[in-house]
Amino acid sequence: MSCRILARTSFLLFLILLVGCTSSGPRSTEYADVSGKVYFKNQPLPGGRVNFVAVKGGFAGSGNIEEDGSYKVSAPVGECQIAVDNTMLAPRKGPAVSAPVLKKPGSEEVHQLKGKYVALPSKYEKAAESGQKYTVQKGAQTHDIKLE
Repeated sequence: MSCRILARTSFLLFLILLVGCTSSGPRSTEYADVSGKVYFKNQPLPGGRVNFVAVKGGFAGSGNIEEDGSYKVSAPVGECQIAVDNTMLAPRKGPAVSAPVLKKPGSEEVHQLKGKYVALPSKYEKAAESGQKYTVQKGAQTHDIKLE
């Protein structure tokens, strides 16, 4: 009798966990084009990557920062935290290595990352720590990112 109760209880717990793990929120979101310039100490940042991470849902969009500081990204609509990283452009010790080649998933386009490394405070590399926020609206928009 007790084995039967234990088996039923275990099965019910399994079902509860299964339902709890599969209903974790939305699996897609709307995106909008955001463009602008990234500035560090009032100067355009000459290369790197910018990432917009949705506060709710964890969706993200990223894009290259061009040599003139400009960027364009397809970002999730809603409140986003922003990360900026250019460590991939930092000089490396050892044999010379060319800049990373980046390709969007499902795209045949290949973008050679260009630019010059500028030492940024490490907090900007992580969206949750950067202090940079922006609410992305539906439709194309402009947002300049100012780092100190």
